[in-house]
Amino acid sequence: MSEPSAPTLAARLTHLERAHRRLQRITLAALLLLPTAVLIAATDAGSLQGTSFKLLDAAGKVRILMTPASGLSFLDANGKVRAVLGVDGEGPGLVLYGDASRAILNINHDGPALSFIGKDAVRAVFGLVQNDPGLVLFDGAQRERAQLTVHGTRGALALLGDDGNPLWQAPSR
Repeated sequence: MSEPSAPTLAARLTHLERAHRRLQRITLAALLLLPTAVLIAATDAGSLQGTSFKLLDAAGKVRILMTPASGLSFLDANGKVRAVLGVDGEGPGLVLYGDASRAILNINHDGPALSFIGKDAVRAVFGLVQNDPGLVLFDGAQRERAQLTVHGTRGALALLGDDGNPLWQAPSR
């Protein structure tokens, strides 16, 4: 009986690794859903009451936190908040956190907006104001440097100087 060749072993190993990762994901999903299902089944009329709800991973670390004040927060394995879904007095919002930046999607009385925040400052905002779209780009000191807007059927582009006045714009005013 001959021994399997290296490519055959490599293919089998790759297949087993994929199957193992799939099994890990299924197990994690089951571990996350099982406590929730048990809690809901154990309560009256399928409701769960309290001032906060924590979902823990297998190591006992909080991975999902829900409170009336902060909404629904998702934490990474190190306990760092990576996403928050909530509603405030203005409307719903979603914040996604990177290591040194974040993105905020929210809807308020002006309309929806998507903001990109760099290390310490807002760098870009794309949104609707009174149903007209606009994009504003900021420098590191949070000064507006470029604006692209549409009002009704007219578009406009402006590049701004340090004083906030246009250096160039189209159409010209």
